[in-house]
Amino acid sequence: MGATNCPETPRQRMIGMMYLVLTAMLALNVSKDILNAFVVVDETLVNSNKNIDATITSDYSFIERQQLLFGEAKVGDAFKKAQQLKNESEAMISFIETMKSELLKEADKTDLNKEGQLKSAKEIESKDDWSASSRYFINEKNAEKLKTKLITYKSSILALLPDKVSSQIGNYLGLDVDGKYYNSDGEVESWETHNFDHSILIACVTLMNKIEGEVKNAESMVLKQIIAGISGDDFKFDVVKGKTIPETRMVFRGETYEADIIVAAYDSKSTPEVYYKMGVDTLREADLGSATRLDGIDGVVKLRLPAGSEGDQRYAGLIKVKRPDGTYEPYGFKDKYTVLAPSATVAADKMNVFYSGIENPVSISAAVDPSKLSLSIPGCTATKIGNGKYMVTVPSSQVGKPVTCTVTGEIGGKTQTLGTTEFRVKQVPSPQVSIGGNITGGKRNKAELVATPQLIATMGQDFVYDLKWTVISFRVIFQVRGMEEPAMAISGGRFSDELVRKINSAAPGTTIWFEDIKVSSSAGSRNIPNITVRIK
Repeated sequence: MGATNCPETPRQRMIGMMYLVLTAMLALNVSKDILNAFVVVDETLVNSNKNIDATITSDYSFIERQQLLFGEAKVGDAFKKAQQLKNESEAMISFIETMKSELLKEADKTDLNKEGQLKSAKEIESKDDWSASSRYFINEKNAEKLKTKLITYKSSILALLPDKVSSQIGNYLGLDVDGKYYNSDGEVESWETHNFDHSILIACVTLMNKIEGEVKNAESMVLKQIIAGISGDDFKFDVVKGKTIPETRMVFRGETYEADIIVAAYDSKSTPEVYYKMGVDTLREADLGSATRLDGIDGVVKLRLPAGSEGDQRYAGLIKVKRPDGTYEPYGFKDKYTVLAPSATVAADKMNVFYSGIENPVSISAAVDPSKLSLSIPGCTATKIGNGKYMVTVPSSQVGKPVTCTVTGEIGGKTQTLGTTEFRVKQVPSPQVSIGGNITGGKRNKAELVATPQLIATMGQDFVYDLKWTVISFRVIFQVRGMEEPAMAISGGRFSDELVRKINSAAPGTTIWFEDIKVSSSAGSRNIPNITVRIK
């Protein structure tokens, strides 16, 4: 710097100014880490502003719903104030966004990124440039314009509230620009100079996003006071939803689905006390000691009842809603439901068969209490043996004909057809007859034939019914060296002593015919083909 008796030349003054600038830069120590720190802070501010936006949008929607619910007379004034608050807040935010856009154009030559959106702090190229921000805010007096706008905005939105409320929240609203500000030397300076003079670009952008957040926060605080002033005595509902209450959730073809459609309003910040009791139609406050209390969250209480025993169930309850004055208003409720056993039916379409003359086990199921189901089959007998369980007997006259099974159920006090299935009727297949249970012909030792000396009639393994057959009678013919001996008639299935002695004395090569075999069961009588064996 030049001495007092030696005036500075223009060159000396320029060198001195550069020194001051370099000194300031050294003091700021604008390193890459500091610039990145500003980016992190700015991103946090932007995300925080988005969260406030969500709350504000929800509160505006609440006032709109309140006006629809309670009308112009009750909510109209609050609705108009809310609209004015919204318009002035949007104008303030728009003003700040325009300033950011103009500043970025001056510093970065463009305010938009590759996607055509306003640059974020991370995308700014001239993050450490202080000249553009000083020029824009100080030289062009835009900081002064911003300050004036903020003062006007704060005063205007506070005027929307009663004087008492306005004075109470005014000190907490933020947007303070009239305080005293000091530089690093302790000297008083203006709000404009303190915040924007020789401030790097990234710091100015971050500061404006901070101011946007203060504007949004002020808007939210004033809006909540407007909502609180709608009516201090009314229940406060901040959620309004459409609800359907069906008479039943099970509807069969041909029926009509019916439901009550209502608008339900509740306070998500206050959960009511809810009690319920099974097996009753009414629950009084005096009976709450024997009832079960339910806990909820965000104003909603969920009732979860384990589906234990099958059949119709009923319950009643009481909702205690807290009034603004601290007392409770009780509201009763009741409902009923039906518990069904889990069931599914898989049927092969080509295998629906009844056998005549025997009991055919049948199970029926539907989305109805099994005790309220019935089965009918014209021309047949269906005997109920349990809930959903029947034994069906089909006469032989139906063999070769289709029969129709109809399932009906009692629903809402009325009997309705739930479905029909067609079955084919067949005759029970003939059993297989064998000697001793395993010999059906061929060359055999005499010892094998008399090991179990009887004819046994059994159904094949694929026949799943428990059907017993009895051998009534049969004849036996021995052929020795080509000559047939007289037939022996046997009653029942067991070999006679004479037949056993004859088999034991038979010579090798003897042929024995077991013929005219008659068997009987509940399905009727049958004649079975011959069994031919040859003695080894």
